[in-house]
Amino acid sequence: MSKIASKSWIAVLLILWCLAAGIGSFQVHASTTGQAAMPDVRKQAKLWADELSAKPGYKSWKGSNIAVSPLGPGTHSWLAVIQNTSQIPVGYLVIHATEEGGYQLGEYGTGSYPLFNEQSLQLSLLQLELIPKQIKAERVYSHPLHVAWRITSRSVVHYTDAVSGEELPVSKDDDWTPSGEQDLAEGLIEAGTNLKSSTVNPSFDPYGRLPWLTKAPIPLSDQKYTALLKSITEKKEIRYTVESFEGKMLQVWSVVGFDTWNGGQLYLALSREESDDRRYMPIKLLVEQGKFYR
Repeated sequence: MSKIASKSWIAVLLILWCLAAGIGSFQVHASTTGQAAMPDVRKQAKLWADELSAKPGYKSWKGSNIAVSPLGPGTHSWLAVIQNTSQIPVGYLVIHATEEGGYQLGEYGTGSYPLFNEQSLQLSLLQLELIPKQIKAERVYSHPLHVAWRITSRSVVHYTDAVSGEELPVSKDDDWTPSGEQDLAEGLIEAGTNLKSSTVNPSFDPYGRLPWLTKAPIPLSDQKYTALLKSITEKKEIRYTVESFEGKMLQVWSVVGFDTWNGGQLYLALSREESDDRRYMPIKLLVEQGKFYR
């Protein structure tokens, strides 16, 4: 797997590409599912954003605006992008509807490049050498480790990473569908849950060392993940790896903190490079899908 492209030169590439092609912005084909519920979703997103803004790492969320849009067809989920007073993204929330009529927080993150940011789609088209006016782009979301742009061009389908724009090893829709997963609702935050504590560590290069090639993974012998959380609290460099698409792709992340909610839910902070952009994902999903290395 290639290392995720550094954001420092993405903007330069996109500007040069747009000038050469003589193009501007384009329309993403968003799902209309869940439009009627968006006022309630926005209200819940505001409650969670206010809760998080009181903790370290979320100070830029104070007084923020929230832009909500349906996440994808058939998901009953929404993406809430947190924007500062200058309308610049500073984070995001992924919110799922429950069968009982409530809401759950599927994942959340900080930084200026949230899920499905337009720059990632533009970079995807640049790498695939596609013309924006001749494509259809859709959001697809299975769970936090399975998020992509579905790009159709002349009946050919491409899947690209929803944050980096990197092309994924998926040649047809059947290859995208994840399998063998636990109940993804398990371990998620419900509406009304408060943030108990937040541990924030400095970012580091996930490829600075390659322990997954030379060491055994950290044993997770108890349901409280004591050894793992102790290492994170002590600011040890922990890497997380997960194989996707039948071993065709290896995702590597830095573990840079965790949030504990008063219902006992744990969300680990993952980062792909040395930046302030980080994604908080439920630990139960991460343990089921991949491995941690010290």
